[in-house]
Amino acid sequence: MKEFDYFRPSSLDECLKLLDQMRGRARILAGGTDLLVRLKHDMIREDNIVDIGRLDELHGVHVDGGDVHIAPLTTHNEIVESGLCDEVPVLKKACAQVGSPQIRNRGTIGGNVVNASPAGDTIPALSVHGAHVKLKSIDGERTIPIEELFTGPGRTAMRDNEILVDIVVPTIANGEIGFFKKLGQRNAMAISIVNIAVILSMNRSSKIIERAAVAVGSAAPTVIRCIEVENLMAGSRIDSAERLWEIAMKIRDRVSPISDVRASARYRAEMSANLFYEGMLELGVI
Repeated sequence: MKEFDYFRPSSLDECLKLLDQMRGRARILAGGTDLLVRLKHDMIREDNIVDIGRLDELHGVHVDGGDVHIAPLTTHNEIVESGLCDEVPVLKKACAQVGSPQIRNRGTIGGNVVNASPAGDTIPALSVHGAHVKLKSIDGERTIPIEELFTGPGRTAMRDNEILVDIVVPTIANGEIGFFKKLGQRNAMAISIVNIAVILSMNRSSKIIERAAVAVGSAAPTVIRCIEVENLMAGSRIDSAERLWEIAMKIRDRVSPISDVRASARYRAEMSANLFYEGMLELGVI
């Protein structure tokens, strides 16, 4: 393991000053479930580690108006167990499937987001919920849609001196339903081979889909929204399994996965369609 300097600020202001001084030379430590592994395998180039674990202002969940605000140090299990997160059910389902119980107890939603892995389970869920992220630096703060945060595998639009301070998730509207599904090499502790999140606004009596949001992970350099599929479903009724499968094939054609040790590109593309098809049947869209 390489040598590094360790800092543990006691306030957000102190943290922001440190990040500004170290621009590009610091890595933030939150839950540590990813960073400690990378340190062990000498995969970190930065010389400074800034531990934000004692910053209480970066922890917790609260509701303001129609939004759930989730601070970045909130763990996956805290989201699963929080009654305040019942109004963001697809995110809650995604958090329940992150890693193992130990990872969910230690790992934070902020870490899952800023790691910017295409396989990050919370990211498709946040996307279909219409989430925004608030970034802060010594220069000020800005809020951007979750999709604009990611520029490539492991890369974000965050500036060198910025930190994630809030994840703002609109609550699900009346009549909206959704699901999160993932495929891994085993039932627990598996990185997603592919994952998918969907939210629909559907008239229960006519089964006409008024609005749809579909996001797929681990099937492109970043998590992607399937806008063509969303537009195809909006204002329509899926009246047969055959029609649903036709729509699922549009997802298969939209993704652009890679082959690696966990799965081939073709398998990922096929399974993105299968997960969508299965989840939509479970929602009772036909």
